[in-house]
Amino acid sequence: MAEYFKLPCFNQQNYVEIKLPRSEGSAGTNHANDGNGTEIICCVDTSGSMAGSPINNVCEVLRDIYQRTQKDYRLFTYNTQTDTKRTLKTLFEQNTNLQASGGTAFACIFTSIKDYLLQNSSSKKATTFIFMTDGQDNEPNSQALKKSIEMLKLILSGMTNSPPITFHVIGFGEVNDQFLNQIRTFGTRQGLFRYSTESKELQNNFNDMFEYALNVREFIIKFSNGKTYTANSIDNETVGFLTNDDDDLTSVTELTLTDDTKTTTNLPLTQMTNIRAIHLLRALNLISPQNEEHVKSIQTYLNTIQVTHSKNIMERLEAEQIHQEIDQRMMEYRQIFTQLKMNQVPERVKLQLSALRHDAVFANTQRKKKLDLRVNKNADYFKKTDISGILQGYKDSITPGTWQMIKEQKQEWVDVYSNEDIYEIMRKSPDNILCLGNHCTRKNLFSILVQRSEEAVTNPTKGLKLLNVTNTIISYDSFINAMNVAKNDLQQTQGEFTILNDLYCVAGALSNERINAVIPLYINDEHMKRIRILEGIWLGYLYTLDSYGYDKQQEVAILKLLCEIIQQRTDTQRQKQILFELEKVCKFIIYESQGFKTAEQYGEKTYEKLLNRFVLVNSQEYDLRIPLMIGYLKDNVTSVLLPVYYEYLRQQYQNKYNKRSLETKQIVENLVYGCEAKHQTMTVSTNNRDNITTINSDPDYIEKSYIDYYHDELCEPIQLLKEKINNENQRLIVSDAIEVDYIKSLLLPIPDFINNLLNYCPKIDKDYIDKHLDYAHLRWELLVTFYYLIYSDTNSGALQNLPKEENILSVIDQRLQSGKEHVVDYDYSTENIRLVSYVALNCKTLEGFAGLMRKYCSQCRGPLFTEIFKQLLPPSDDNENDSIAGKITKKDKLIALITNQIPTTTTIKPFYNTKNYQRQSYYDGRMDSLYEFINNNEVTEIQLHHLEKIVVYCRGRSTLPDRKSRKQRLHCYVLF
Repeated sequence: MAEYFKLPCFNQQNYVEIKLPRSEGSAGTNHANDGNGTEIICCVDTSGSMAGSPINNVCEVLRDIYQRTQKDYRLFTYNTQTDTKRTLKTLFEQNTNLQASGGTAFACIFTSIKDYLLQNSSSKKATTFIFMTDGQDNEPNSQALKKSIEMLKLILSGMTNSPPITFHVIGFGEVNDQFLNQIRTFGTRQGLFRYSTESKELQNNFNDMFEYALNVREFIIKFSNGKTYTANSIDNETVGFLTNDDDDLTSVTELTLTDDTKTTTNLPLTQMTNIRAIHLLRALNLISPQNEEHVKSIQTYLNTIQVTHSKNIMERLEAEQIHQEIDQRMMEYRQIFTQLKMNQVPERVKLQLSALRHDAVFANTQRKKKLDLRVNKNADYFKKTDISGILQGYKDSITPGTWQMIKEQKQEWVDVYSNEDIYEIMRKSPDNILCLGNHCTRKNLFSILVQRSEEAVTNPTKGLKLLNVTNTIISYDSFINAMNVAKNDLQQTQGEFTILNDLYCVAGALSNERINAVIPLYINDEHMKRIRILEGIWLGYLYTLDSYGYDKQQEVAILKLLCEIIQQRTDTQRQKQILFELEKVCKFIIYESQGFKTAEQYGEKTYEKLLNRFVLVNSQEYDLRIPLMIGYLKDNVTSVLLPVYYEYLRQQYQNKYNKRSLETKQIVENLVYGCEAKHQTMTVSTNNRDNITTINSDPDYIEKSYIDYYHDELCEPIQLLKEKINNENQRLIVSDAIEVDYIKSLLLPIPDFINNLLNYCPKIDKDYIDKHLDYAHLRWELLVTFYYLIYSDTNSGALQNLPKEENILSVIDQRLQSGKEHVVDYDYSTENIRLVSYVALNCKTLEGFAGLMRKYCSQCRGPLFTEIFKQLLPPSDDNENDSIAGKITKKDKLIALITNQIPTTTTIKPFYNTKNYQRQSYYDGRMDSLYEFINNNEVTEIQLHHLEKIVVYCRGRSTLPDRKSRKQRLHCYVLF
């Protein structure tokens, strides 16, 4: 069956929707069903720019994909070379991340893809490449890249009759939009494009690509007028597409549908008469606007579509989700089109636009997966489990004495709908239970008390919110029956609801009361046995409106719901009685339920971690009402109050402060060093080991000590000058006295959810937290939060090995001041300069001269270095004073200093260990020129830099006749 209608939007296109036939030939064609229909190959960029979080996130998601699919898909990695030997299975088993290094050469990966296609040209499977890159080619215009693309396209052009070949592309960071869109069109079938600027989004992108590749089916539709279209679908039910603007389908009565197994079906085509919201939204979802006017037109029409009138809850859920997706996507389009009006459009904006044009396809895949999850999540379990038999056994085992005890409760517990009491309900049926009805109060239009969102499927804690509660008691059977009647009542008043809020409510005992959810009450032990067996059913319906929608995280989430009920209590005697019964149900869950104990998120294990103050990963998602209620139900509130308050501070500050910000660093420093801490400068002086008489009388002994120092700097030479060791900017830890006032300034008011529980527990002091704050421990808590979680952005592995309270100050101090080293300085008085320069000029060996220069002129600058450098000029050997102390001349010393080389009989040694070698050359002419340059400019300061060229920086006055100013100038003289 195929129907169409003209979309009343700016382009007046026809939307055609085909109900896929369920014949034997097509029922199993979805490649996702057999798991072997598509060969998927991941091509992952492992260049140096992928190092760190990007490559780690990619490896993590690929391992997860293998674990879910158990399919050994190929993994090609590339930088300037390609490795095609890996698979997702080997990556999973090795459990080590890929190494990212080197540059990027796309030619190598394109060549490997070409070779793979040639080797597997006879394959009967469709092939999908998921191509991921985070950069551009090192040589984007190289002949090698151009040739590799040409060869790949040539091979693909000859495979048009083979199973489809698709290239999906994932771009990350600084990539080129035009190039990636070119890759997307390489295959025999065009691929899709995803782009992100944050490495964590790479996981979602890979998941989206795999989900689409495993589920997509391609159809070729040919109208009876000869026009042909291609459309994709991700389910086995419908395929929809838009025709061209000028297509007139009024005369077309038939079409031919060919699926991806080449099965052909002839279908009649008629004009759709019952156009529902879901059809309009599916059509609108296919439109990709070309400019801002198109966006406005789509938004205007979108606002006219009413999505709340469908009686089919699954259809309404899908319609509401599509409506929300289109609205959000159009907002993104408007922002991008506004940016495109700029003269120079950033490449990032172009990439975002390209990715947005494919966003609807991925949204369809995600939505289908989520809706399927709701329907099928626990169907197999409930079908295989004989719940009725178990419940009947419990009923048959109740003794007469127990029945009499239940009968005595009949006056207190009566179903307001059936007027049956607890005794009649339990006698009549083995699987009915009494519940507390959650309701809404009617004003102009009634509002739903329990507010659900689609997130309740995957995150029950966030997906359901209590708005109000009364004392209405209703049995589960009465509630479900009344809800079913309400759904079939076309006169039911309708309001505005979120995605998962049921459209229909049940009238409560009061005239203004509406019920849309129920929670069971303990009442007695035999009643609790029923609640226990039916737990999955009532929890599933409470959170997803689906009796098959149970998840053990719902057992954790109900504790938050209990906290909300306590917060909205009225303190009447009846409500206290009801709360007591509800608390007993929740106590059973935390003490007895395996679902709660094994819940992966925020269950028993997370509670224990909180009590022991371990850092909780992604703690911003942790609703702190849950551990508070666990402590309350375990009669252990006082043990959990401070940990919950500390975690509350951590959550608030992680949301408030930016990672690695200067403001955060200042807070850390204040906690470690104190608010008024000043930079500490400590000077240590060392005395001469020998006096000047010893120096003058035994120069060879002095030089020998500097020769030893040259070869081993741990050897202490004769001290010619006193050392001054300055610990500049070192700060002292505030370890003895804690600045309580500053720590108090970081505290936040105690949140309402804690205060409400304190008010509910009269035996606990309302000021318990203030009176029991340990400021030494609180300092540790704040340092963990501000330094490790915010400023340093520490990874989850390192967070498990944090320093203890007694040594956290020294650990953080060492990290903060790791770059502040001891600085050795000397007294460069005129007398001291004359002394050291005399010894340097009279050294008989280059090793002794180098040792002395390393000791007192390590930075190749300063007054002493300037004096010695000037004394070594001019280096001409013709001067009788040039040859000093034997064979080592001033020229030898100057050449060694400039080139950073000391030639020996066996090898060449560096003058300074921290400098680069320079080549030997003819220096005489340049030395004379440098000498004249220094004299002419009256140089007073000299610095020597060993860069790619030897550069002498000088500060002096120019004596050239055209220079009128006599101010000091900085001169740069390139020696070689």
